[in-house]
Amino acid sequence: MSTDSTSETVHYQPAPISGSHAVPGMGRWGELKLSLRLLVREARSGELTLLLMALVLAITVSTGISLFSSRLELAMQANANDILGADLRVRSSTALPDEWLTQADKLDLTRARTLTFPSVVLSESPGNESMSLAAIKAVDDGYPLRGQLLVTDSTDVPGTDRSQGPSVGEAWIEPRLLALLNTQIGERISVGENSLLISGVVEQESDRGGNFYNLSPRVMVHWNDVADSGLLGPGSRVTYRLLLEGSADELEQFKAQLNLDPNQKFESLDDGSRAMSTSLERAKQYLSLAAMMAVVLASVAVAISVRRYARRHFDISALMRTFGLQQGQIFRIYTWQLFWVGILAAILGAALAWFLQVALLSILADLVPDGLPPASILAWAVGLCSGFVSLLGFGLPHILPLARISPLRVLRQELQPVPLSGWVLYAFSLATLTGLLWVFTSDALLSLGVMLGGSATLLVLLGLLRGVIVIIDKVLRQRQLSLAWRFAWQHIQRDQTAAAGQVLAFSLTLMVMLVIGMLRSDLLADWQRSLPTDTPNVFAMNIQPFDRESLLSSMSEEGIEPEDLYPIVPMRLTSVNGTEISELEIRDEGSIDRDLITSSANFLPDNNEVVAGDWAKTQAGPNYVSLEVDLAERLGFKLGDILGFRAAGVDFTVEINSLRSVDWASMTPNFYMMLSPDVMASLPNSYLTSFYLPDNQDASLTRLIKEFPGVTFLDTRFLITQLQSLLQRITLAIELILVCVLAGALLVMLSVLLTSTRERLTQGALLRTLGASKQQIRRSQWVEFGLLGGLAAIFALLGAEALCAGLYLGLLDIPYGGLGWNWLVLPPVTILLIGGVGTLMLRSTISQPPLQVLRE
Repeated sequence: MSTDSTSETVHYQPAPISGSHAVPGMGRWGELKLSLRLLVREARSGELTLLLMALVLAITVSTGISLFSSRLELAMQANANDILGADLRVRSSTALPDEWLTQADKLDLTRARTLTFPSVVLSESPGNESMSLAAIKAVDDGYPLRGQLLVTDSTDVPGTDRSQGPSVGEAWIEPRLLALLNTQIGERISVGENSLLISGVVEQESDRGGNFYNLSPRVMVHWNDVADSGLLGPGSRVTYRLLLEGSADELEQFKAQLNLDPNQKFESLDDGSRAMSTSLERAKQYLSLAAMMAVVLASVAVAISVRRYARRHFDISALMRTFGLQQGQIFRIYTWQLFWVGILAAILGAALAWFLQVALLSILADLVPDGLPPASILAWAVGLCSGFVSLLGFGLPHILPLARISPLRVLRQELQPVPLSGWVLYAFSLATLTGLLWVFTSDALLSLGVMLGGSATLLVLLGLLRGVIVIIDKVLRQRQLSLAWRFAWQHIQRDQTAAAGQVLAFSLTLMVMLVIGMLRSDLLADWQRSLPTDTPNVFAMNIQPFDRESLLSSMSEEGIEPEDLYPIVPMRLTSVNGTEISELEIRDEGSIDRDLITSSANFLPDNNEVVAGDWAKTQAGPNYVSLEVDLAERLGFKLGDILGFRAAGVDFTVEINSLRSVDWASMTPNFYMMLSPDVMASLPNSYLTSFYLPDNQDASLTRLIKEFPGVTFLDTRFLITQLQSLLQRITLAIELILVCVLAGALLVMLSVLLTSTRERLTQGALLRTLGASKQQIRRSQWVEFGLLGGLAAIFALLGAEALCAGLYLGLLDIPYGGLGWNWLVLPPVTILLIGGVGTLMLRSTISQPPLQVLRE
């Protein structure tokens, strides 16, 4: 178009564009129709293909991972609820109110009741006067709700899963109680005033829990058999539980209607096993982090694609301004185009995300847990919303310059930078994404830490990258380079901003893969360290001082190597700094409103770490106590506070002089409080130890039980089996999510390479027109992409080191040892990968005739 014709067009009534009536004041409906017609035309020309593919990829990856991780998390939670025995469990030290049962029935909740208490059980076999302390568990007809209850009616036959507890007049007991009472199935035992028939042996009881200090041999009876047993009188230590199963909404309504007394509380997995709950929480953090990384990759892909799309439409926007359209009209037209693209991408992405997670579940049907529950609506919403936030938040900043373009762009080919409002929109989008991630993860600290830390890391890397490019340019100018190296570096140096953007995109992709991969390896290693194959699985408690040496000798004869012996004493907190507990706000705190099992040691346990104070003084005494740091923070205790206790009728005071962090995921004895040895020596105490018992040494345990009837042996092998099963599922979830994230990262990397294909076609055609051979162009491409890959790898390693250190030490509480061998492996692998893939994708730049390319 000539200058005269352009001036004439501006002076007279603008000509229609593609049949539309694009004139100032055309109205919003006219803008909408124009955006659709332009969208159809550009779709036919292929202009929107890359943007649509990037957005579909973004939504597919983010929504697919969101759905898959949501379903796996729900499945793991269901597994955790099997361990708990219910979806919701309420504990009370007094009888369950009838109102609770009525409310549960009104909400159509499935319910069961249990009560537990310690009692002496007597054998009724002729000539057998054996007795033993046992944990009586009475269950009603609704038990069990969830999990497995494996019971056998013959010691020679494996147990079967039971859907109901024992009948009235019958008792199911554990194998170790058979040995203690020297009895067998078919004989009778006395529980209080009742005589009960032993009709089964309990092999597995999934809701048993893992409180190592109150689990005596189990006797399970019917609820009606304890009502008239004479065992529930005043002073009896009875714990009532209401087990509920139902939908999340119904359970929340039930919880909202309850007004709990201080002696009542809702129970979670924490109350059954700190090891399981800690592992499950870390798994949730990993899955949430993987989903966040997928959203970040989606945003990068969209930003790169929309930036390229916008650069190709500067001339069209200038022509539209020349034809008389206003800035606001152009902005709304392109915004509507993004919206339509987003709608189409959301439909396609949602469908592909569904098929992606279905395909994964189908391929891995033998590995993933059976009967995965459907994903929540929140998982769909977060995935789709994150796609739209990425599109509008990271796309609109590049659309703003299109609206602000000058009509002189038709004559002068200057580029418009992203205005300040675009950067504000970027910041708002990051904040919105952080909010969405917060909703998805329910972890504000993790969301803020990753987004803010990642953004800061990228800004620092971008500044370093620009500086490195300048330094490399100065160094290379003083050297005699081959033609391929000159072509490659000139292309990078000519547009440093674009080159830095490509390297940053590659770096971010590699950094995501490094962080997710490192977390996967280190989380699994951390779990394996806390649960090795020889983890102690039997605990021996209530070891009296006079039995100590003989028990150790008998264990040695059986080939059993016990862990360290800990002296233990139950005690109750009575005062803080001279003020009675009854006068303090923490009086109803569940952590102290009970007997605390306390110990002492001349060494710091392996799974403990001193975070404040001096452990050496705790060992030396006198009158010191060391507290677990989380408990101290929860109760507001600090170093130097004086705590008063009562143990076995003895009142004493101790000073807090050290705080410890405890790895509750370890299957070893852990204590909230540890006294200095001088205090423990003045109190009547027993001992606790643990040992590993292989499955083929059950006879050894039976002999120990018979030889030491006063010692409580707690077999936790089933509990550890449950934990190992849960960790296997968590490990599988991590592997699957890692595959999804790596696939998304690779596709994003390919989309970065695709954005420069057209420009490189033109450059290749010009170089070939000027006499460059195909081999020279191919070598220059290899060199260029190799340089980009090498720089990306180095900066990805720097960023991953910073992010991993922050995540490990600040959020996940995992020891961090650096990236190690990745520094040697990643750079050459990245150079080969990006160099090979880039050259392969750009093979058309040397295969198409130059004249054909230049005409296009």
